[in-house]
Amino acid sequence: MKKILVKTLKISAITVVSLLLLMFLLPYLFPETVTQKIKQWAAGSVNSKLSFSSTRLSFFKKFPSLTLTLNDFVLNGSIPFQNDTLVSAKEISLAIDLSSVFKSKINVNKIYLDHALINIQVDSAGKANYNVYKSSPPKQDNKADTASASLGIEQILIDKSHLVYDDRSLPMKINARELNYKGSGDLSKDIFDLYSHVDAASVDFYYGNKAYVLRKK
Repeated sequence: MKKILVKTLKISAITVVSLLLLMFLLPYLFPETVTQKIKQWAAGSVNSKLSFSSTRLSFFKKFPSLTLTLNDFVLNGSIPFQNDTLVSAKEISLAIDLSSVFKSKINVNKIYLDHALINIQVDSAGKANYNVYKSSPPKQDNKADTASASLGIEQILIDKSHLVYDDRSLPMKINARELNYKGSGDLSKDIFDLYSHVDAASVDFYYGNKAYVLRKK
């Protein structure tokens, strides 16, 4: 019994130490690989200007997820709003499926935005600035999927952010401050259910340039 207990403790200790070493070393072994794959994916999948100053890969940013953080993130809108910001944040974090790090394609399964500006605009003709994602052509049977990353999004988390929704085709405007949002669902499917919880510290609502709600929680 004593031998079994000692052996079990040794195996447990080795397992824990190995996991801890992996958590510390993996971000240092693969940071450029992960960053380059995300950049390649963005270049091929986003049809508007996307920029960030630097990246950081860590297990401890959003523990226990392996998280790639993009610092000073800015995404411009689609035509005709290509010169205006759609999303900006001091940092945006992408949770990565750990098993995909060792494969040819990185899979991003969660997105975190903290203290972000989300600026959704629709002009009087109904053209919106959020059509930034390039639709993928149908995959032929004899062609392999060569994308460097995929968005198998299961969860979106937005914390203490500012949302502006200005739809001049209605016309309606929403201005929400200190917005918190938690959404879950498999967004990689063509048809999916998105379960959401939203709250905001202060919301303004305008319709026809008339204020109906001002600074309400």
